[in-house]
Amino acid sequence: MPATAILGLSFTNKAAQELKDRVLRLISESTGRSVRKELTISTFHSLCVKILRAHGERIGFRRDFTILDENDQKDVLKEVFRNIRIDDRRFDLDVILFEIGQAKNRFLTPEQAETQFLESGKLTPDYAVAAAASFTKYQQQLRALNAMDFDDLLYHAVRLLEQHPEVREHYNRRFRYILVDEYQDTNPSQSRLLRCLTESQQNLCVVGDDDQSIYAWRGADPTHILGFQYHYPGASMITLDQNYRSTNTILDAANHVISHNRQRHPKKLWSDRGAGEPLTEILLEDDREEGKFVAEELFRMQTEQKRRWSDFAILYRSNAQSRIFEESMRALRIPYKIVGGYSFLDRKEVKNTLAYWRLVLNADDDASLRRVLNWPSRGVGKTSLETLGTAAFGEGVSVYRVLPRVAGIAPRAEKGAQAFLALISGLRAELERIPPGDDSLVSLALANWARGSLEKAAIRKAVDEESDDPVQAAKKWENVEELVHALGQVKVSELPQPEPGESVAVDEEAKRESVGVAALREFLNRMTLESKDDDDKDDKDKDQVTLLTLHGAKGLEFPVVFLVGMEDGFLPHKRTLEEATDLGEERRLCYVGITRARDTLYFTRAKNRTRFGKTVPRTRSRFMDEVPVEMLVQRDESRTPTSLRADQAQHEERVKNYLADIKSKLLQGGGKSNEKSPFGR
Repeated sequence: MPATAILGLSFTNKAAQELKDRVLRLISESTGRSVRKELTISTFHSLCVKILRAHGERIGFRRDFTILDENDQKDVLKEVFRNIRIDDRRFDLDVILFEIGQAKNRFLTPEQAETQFLESGKLTPDYAVAAAASFTKYQQQLRALNAMDFDDLLYHAVRLLEQHPEVREHYNRRFRYILVDEYQDTNPSQSRLLRCLTESQQNLCVVGDDDQSIYAWRGADPTHILGFQYHYPGASMITLDQNYRSTNTILDAANHVISHNRQRHPKKLWSDRGAGEPLTEILLEDDREEGKFVAEELFRMQTEQKRRWSDFAILYRSNAQSRIFEESMRALRIPYKIVGGYSFLDRKEVKNTLAYWRLVLNADDDASLRRVLNWPSRGVGKTSLETLGTAAFGEGVSVYRVLPRVAGIAPRAEKGAQAFLALISGLRAELERIPPGDDSLVSLALANWARGSLEKAAIRKAVDEESDDPVQAAKKWENVEELVHALGQVKVSELPQPEPGESVAVDEEAKRESVGVAALREFLNRMTLESKDDDDKDDKDKDQVTLLTLHGAKGLEFPVVFLVGMEDGFLPHKRTLEEATDLGEERRLCYVGITRARDTLYFTRAKNRTRFGKTVPRTRSRFMDEVPVEMLVQRDESRTPTSLRADQAQHEERVKNYLADIKSKLLQGGGKSNEKSPFGR
């Protein structure tokens, strides 16, 4: 089977790269061949970019379309709001963009989307009206800018494949064997994409765990994996129930909790690692005591057991829970990191430099233009930019198209706009003049072009203007120089080549495209797509305790895990309890949290918490009631230390018997513990 016939798909760049590295290593070891250029293993979004770059002209997009990140989306939506006279300051734009994205993931028509916003009850009336009023205008604006957001990549790729049989047949012939990782996380767009790609053959293999489907809030639908055999009749299902991470005590707890979900494939995880330690449940007086206990226990274990700080993780349901643990760890000078912190690509000087380069490829990219037209200052103030934006919106074109001819802006602004036009067109011409050559020559030419662009755009001046502190300015400039270095690492030999079956027009355009333009486009593609799952790479090698949400913990593992805030209202979440919705996803979150631990697992909770100056009593999470009590060493730290000690020796004996019983079952292949807990149920 040729490697070109295989397609592997995952959800993050990191997962796709790890999968590709492993496959390439296995093939190399068994055959001595390298198939790096022939094998396609990517994310769903990356695959859609390739399909749309090759065939997007059929649905009205040029090959050089821009991919917008979340900040760019907000800029576009703000401009839409301004032109339909909605004050964007009254709204959390993330909420409206999320609902717009969900509508596209469900392939709603504009009319259906507007009805959904207004009648679903998910949004308050003012948000519903704003979303309904902006949806169609937002999509029209993206098309005018020759731009797509991340949801559009899937939406337009599926629309292209469904509406153009010749393109669909091309990819069915090319990818005869398709494999998908983490299938339980697929949304309707991804499911429809797979059905398009497998229309003429059913060689589809998916791997997933319905018990880890925890992203319904962003469109993932567990019925895709639960109903796989319905959508693909005749499919075989293989249950992989051996776990290589956790001890059997941890797995038994997880199995008991998740067994209360009704809609799932029945399975029971097991491990050959033995019983391991009992689990520990700690009741503290309040949230401050909970934070203090966790920090002190971390400190004790790190000191006594000679562990690295990176062996520990604190998992919680909501980001707001992290504060009290941060305070306690700072008090003990324990190093920690919050996963999902400030990304390299989110830094202003980095985003703005990339914006210049994006404009060189697609001058219609208004989000990038608005970011840098007056960075550094060119005299184009807010009023002038609004005048330009209104003129462009009225004509249904980008701001770049009206810059040479718009009236009504100040002479200084007009002069600055003309200089900006000359800058962008000049940088494009220089990029197109980079001659073909080997990797080293082209890389050197790209780096030289990038340095020249910084100088011509006066980016050092812009960085210095915004920084009162010379040290901070120097650090920001280092970030910009890192981009130059990264662009210089692009290898022309690894650039995507036009595929057989692409349209003649696109194929000819690709042949005419200079190596510099192709290299910069591939670099910006990677940067934009990688920003979607950037996990704070700056911190990955530091010895720090990890604090993260249960959603963020999926796919990770740690020797020691503290699952904190095990109370109704946190887990399950207050919103789920108030809306009386199915607890299935909240229970799956608990299951994911438990199975992040390799060796040691703590559950902590508070008897009371302070809310708006009042002491509020808390209730033990109902999911803790689903963990057999004989698996737990329970400690009540909220009472006097002697109150529980009378029972402690007897309870520890019960726990020892339980662990011995597990060991016996592993050795003998059966049996059930008859031990009962001194705490009862």
